[in-house]
Formats: sequence, structure tokens, C-alpha cells
Amino acid sequence: MRTALDRLGFYVMNATADDWESLEQIMSQTTEFARVTDRSQVAHQIVELLREGLLQEMKKTPVTLEMIVQTPAEYWFGMTARGRTVWQSQSQRYVQQES
Repeated sequence: MRTALDRLGFYVMNATADDWESLEQIMSQTTEFARVTDRSQVAHQIVELLREGLLQEMKKTPVTLEMIVQTPAEYWFGMTARGRTVWQSQSQRYVQQES
């Protein structure tokens, strides 16, 4: 089980901290804070976080990287309870780096 997040993983999770988000909304966080602008790279991270049980898809639909990239408005993601625990454990690390 993952207990730490890299910068991209943290900001994907951070985007979903208060609401369900699609790839488009998640991209704004990853572009600004993680400096990752490649939609496929972000979608790949989403799929990994889904597989690890840290994110969930709103409709509980199994999704692939291709599905997320091709029709991003169809899929919305939020943190699971376990994801929130991991995200919170990493918050100070990344927030302090921004200051």
C-alpha cells in the first residue's frame, strides 16, 4: 500500500480534496503546481491512484487512460478515505515547498 505521494500524485489528489473533479479540473492543479501539462501523464497517474484505492470514479465505472483522455468530461474523481489519509500525511511537505 502506498504511503507517500510524488509531486504529481499529490497535486492530482489535492485537486480532489473538496469535490469531484474531471481531468480538466485536475489539469489546472498539475499544470500550476507540479508543472505537468501532458494529459496522458496525468491520466496515467489517475489510473494508478484508482488502482491503489486512493481515488474513486464518481459512477464507480472502471476506466482506462484512453477513456479519460478521449472523453474527460465523462469521468469525475474523488478521494477515498484511504486516499485522504495519505494526502493529508503529505500536505505539509508540499505546501511548505510552495511557500
